Amino acid sequence: MNRRILQLMTCLCCLCCLTTAATFGEDPLQAVTLTSAEGAPTRLTGRVLFEAPDGGILFEERSGQLHQLAPKEFTSFGGRSGVFSYLPHDELAVLLLQQTGAGAAIHQTEHFVICSDASELYTKFCGRLLEKVFAEYLKFFEDSGVQLTSLTAKLPVLVFRDVARFQEFARRQHPDTDFTDVPGYYSVRDNQMLITAVSGDRAFRTNSDVVRELKKKPRQVETIVHEAVHQLAFNTGLQVRFADNSMWLSEGLAVFFERASGRSSMIWSRPGEVSRIHLPGYKAATRQNRLRLPLSELLESDQAFRSADKLADAYAQGWAITYFLIRSDRDAFDRLLLHLQNRKPLQAVDATTRLAEFETATGRPLVDFERNLLRYMSRVRARP
Repeated sequence: MNRRILQLMTCLCCLCCLTTAATFGEDPLQAVTLTSAEGAPTRLTGRVLFEAPDGGILFEERSGQLHQLAPKEFTSFGGRSGVFSYLPHDELAVLLLQQTGAGAAIHQTEHFVICSDASELYTKFCGRLLEKVFAEYLKFFEDSGVQLTSLTAKLPVLVFRDVARFQEFARRQHPDTDFTDVPGYYSVRDNQMLITAVSGDRAFRTNSDVVRELKKKPRQVETIVHEAVHQLAFNTGLQVRFADNSMWLSEGLAVFFERASGRSSMIWSRPGEVSRIHLPGYKAATRQNRLRLPLSELLESDQAFRSADKLADAYAQGWAITYFLIRSDRDAFDRLLLHLQNRKPLQAVDATTRLAEFETATGRPLVDFERNLLRYMSRVRARP
């Protein structure tokens, strides 16, 4: 994965975070009227997730889109009859078609609404892969100390055959982000996963054609898996959006899932394969039995993920810590995830608390954990 793609993942996962973990029907349906300098005022229907002391609110529309509103940006909000629910899948489909424009079609699976202008074969392959990821995601948490919440609505996915259209839509959604050479991402603010199709997908005649082409481009499959894990994490109560989520843990989990496998007809079978990208990066960042990026720096804040010089090391070490914990001390890993589940929107967690949570969850001082991590990872090898 190139540096620009890594930077996009960091930007979007840090930038846009809200919670959809609340139980269906728990919150009252509310409406908010946005302040308008000209024209008719905009009225949003959804629920208030958080009220700040200064009068600002965090508001979620029924589509799942989040609005962080300062007091001057809205004139009023109040209750309406009924309880909050996400858009039914057919209404969500209509909204996605309106957003993407002409040429797209809807393909629905059990848990996803896919709006795509790619070939039907490629779109259906994506649907099967997403359902496979969802099944393995649930299996991963069976018999663990982490309790997930059930999906209360299908999740929106956009597939673009044309890279230019993908980039235009992405720039419109997140104007401050560079989307050059980016194959896909998950927008946490909009709760949408966006991906591009492989070149020439309209020439496919059979599913075997799709599989054959994707085996040449495993990173395409890994991008879908990676972003699907982000979307699932924020929609099953594992992570709270617009909370202070630890980037090393969020990205480490997604990378733990992503590795493609040519042995499977889906080109992906299960989480936990050694990362072909980040294991070499981790090895390169480890010299004389020390980590180039200090472990305390990675754990105490997310600044390394915002630094071009440290970004690759942050991803590599975040994956390595995740891999090590899941393989050697799953209970400790689950305890760290429980901290994420208990985060609150728009409330920062200081460096001292982050580090204390880590040492408490792992049951050892940081220096001892690093020693064990280095010893374990020195024996890890990636399969071809």
